[in-house]
Parts: sequence; C-alpha cells; structure tokens
Amino acid sequence: MFKKTILFSAILSLVFLSACSLKKDNTISIEEARAKTESFVNENFMDPEYPITITSMVEDEQTDLYKASIDLGDGQLIDTYISKDGKKFFPQAYEISELEKALNSEDAEIENEAVSIDNNNANTEINLDLFNESADLESNKKAVVYFFWGDGCPHCARQKTAMTSWFEKYSDMEIKTYEVYNNDDNRAILEDLAAAYNTTIQGVPMTFIGDKFWVGYADSFGEEMQNKISECLSGSCENPGQRIK
Repeated sequence: MFKKTILFSAILSLVFLSACSLKKDNTISIEEARAKTESFVNENFMDPEYPITITSMVEDEQTDLYKASIDLGDGQLIDTYISKDGKKFFPQAYEISELEKALNSEDAEIENEAVSIDNNNANTEINLDLFNESADLESNKKAVVYFFWGDGCPHCARQKTAMTSWFEKYSDMEIKTYEVYNNDDNRAILEDLAAAYNTTIQGVPMTFIGDKFWVGYADSFGEEMQNKISECLSGSCENPGQRIK
C-alpha cells in the first residue's frame, strides 16, 4: 500500500513540506492544513490505487500542532500532525526516550550530510539579473516560466537557486518572477493565473510552464519543470500569461 516505508519509520519521521504558506503570519487554516496533509501523503507515500482520506483535523493544545486522523482503509486509523505554518509534518508521536536512542545512533551520519548540503549551497550564487521580476505578460521566448515566490520562503529560495543553472542550459527561455508576500499586484496576478488553470493558491513557490503548474519545490519538481521546458523548446508551448491577458 505504501510507496515508501519511511512514512512511519522512527528516526526519519519528520518531513518538511515543499511549499510555504501564502499568509504573512505563517499560520494556515485547519482546512488548508487538511488539504496540504492529504495531498502530501497521497502524492509522496501512497499508491494511487489506495489514497488516504482525513476524517478529522483539529488543533492539538498539548503540542500546538494540527492533529489529523487519517483513514488508511479497512478500518485503520492513525493520528498525524502538521505544524501550524504548514512546513513540518509528523507522521506520528514518539516516546522521547526512543527517539533519543535513535538520534544518538544517527548523529554522525546526519552531521556529515548537513555539512555536505551547506557546502553545496555555498558554491551556488543566485544571479538576480537573470530573472525578470514583476515583468509584463509578453514574451518572445519559446519557453516562458512564471515563478511566484515569497520573501523569506526557504523553498522559494531553493528553487531560485536551482533555476539559476537553467539559463546555461536553455537559451530560448525567460523566467518571470513575482514576489507575493509584499506585492499585492503580484498576488493578484497569481490569483488570476491560478483561476485560469482551474486551481487555487495553496502556497508558494508556485510555478507555471506551458499547460502545467507546480506548488512547492523539490528536486523531482525541478526535473519535471526542465522536462517541460525542453518540450516547449522543441515545439509549440503556450505563454501562461496569455491566459489572463
């Protein structure tokens, strides 16, 4: 049933979601938390034939988290948790003593991995001159990327870093960027574009390329986006902005 047994393994039970809330106070509603949790679990851990449903989502006063009751089917119910900013997902509660034992055995491996990640990030610089912030909806490029982001959103920064390398690979491409936390005009464009794609705003980053869109960022999303860019460059691909012009 599960695509990845990591969902309920002890040490790696903390999963960071790939999108930031669009609200400036970083607190999402219970309904937003329900939708995000259900989508995240189904897309990352469940077989498509066996999707989970959330039977209830409430505020848990003891943990100051949202608590979700998930129906796995066949009467199997489990409780999971999501932080109120929508950034952290806890598949289940654990005894602290058990976690301490697991953490102590993994400390060296985790530390080495963190150092490696920091070194990789240190070697990557974002050239802001390559991006067209708050640009109009016109473009003469074959591949036009619309990237909506929030100042301070770590997932947005990660995607922007990744996109910097795309300019070396794709010459006939334009990336239009729109900061939405502090710019109401940009947020209005995002709302209109989301509606044009028959969807709603679930968070940022939110990216539109051709007839596709993505909410959040992960390495797998980046691969999908680049595949779509290649498709646009090899044929005809719509400029997303033309849907709301």
